[in-house]
Amino acid sequence: MKGKVGSVVVIFDPDLPNRDGGEDFPWCVTWLGEHNQESDMSFYSTPAGEVMDGPGISRCQYGGFMLTYPPLRVYDIWRDPFFGFARNKPEKLLMAALDYSLEKHVVYVAATPPSGWCRSMAARLGKKIIYLPIGTFSPVTLKKIRQFHVLDGHPVRRYARNYV
Repeated sequence: MKGKVGSVVVIFDPDLPNRDGGEDFPWCVTWLGEHNQESDMSFYSTPAGEVMDGPGISRCQYGGFMLTYPPLRVYDIWRDPFFGFARNKPEKLLMAALDYSLEKHVVYVAATPPSGWCRSMAARLGKKIIYLPIGTFSPVTLKKIRQFHVLDGHPVRRYARNYV
């Protein structure tokens, strides 16, 4: 593979709605990197505040996420009508990754490969999706990556290490 990767998408669970329309990962968020060493990120996960590891410290679990670099460029993909044609959360993340990537390559890690529709869209944008089956990664590593903490405000950083 020649060239750089501009965005990465990791799908742990596609979170397709059940018969009642319910979701396991209903919290859909876009965060901007705080400095030039961080990526912008969009993800869907369990809600903050559901599991608490300490005062103002929530433990959450990703259903899937998208990272793209450089930071401070991503509009909230969950509200952006440009991605409204995506059929599910993984497609929305992948479409955003393709759109925001400044590089030709976009990495897609999931149990199933991206749809032909997504591959076609990538080709139209001059991008290439690099599919990596999630099963090729260590379950221990995936478990560490999948879990994250949300702090309820900047002051919580002072004591968060005592709980995380």
